Amino acid sequence: MSNEKSRRATRPRRPLEDRVSFLTHRINARLQQLSSPILAPLKLDLYSSRIIVALAERGPMKVGQLVDLMALPQSTMSHQLKRMEKDGYVRRTRSDLDNRTVVITLSAKGEAVSETCNRWSDQVMNSISEDFSDSELELLSILLQRVFKSLPQEGDIQL
Repeated sequence: MSNEKSRRATRPRRPLEDRVSFLTHRINARLQQLSSPILAPLKLDLYSSRIIVALAERGPMKVGQLVDLMALPQSTMSHQLKRMEKDGYVRRTRSDLDNRTVVITLSAKGEAVSETCNRWSDQVMNSISEDFSDSELELLSILLQRVFKSLPQEGDIQL
């Protein structure tokens, strides 16, 4: 192990409120609280609204692509998509090229509600923008992407 890695491995434990895992938990919890009054009447939650925005921006996607993008377990994604299909927001169809592949598209109802989901997301970003400069927001985005990329894969952490 290099000296730098060794030094990092022996860093003292940070207080809970300073740990990245706890801070991201708090941010997500606050986003859930803020989104609920807007999304719950539509039978949506934060995950499903993000799926709708992804489909609105990128167009039809394979289930596996959504799993990768959203970083959700396959079972969670399947549950979300079944509920969203039942509520009329998405359509699931088999690919013409590979019958095993399921492609997700927004329905007309999903397309209509995507604007509400985007406006909510824009309001969150505008609120954050009041306290950060453009360069700070860019750096924050870069750092959060690095945090995500540096996390181990499922099953890599063992106690």
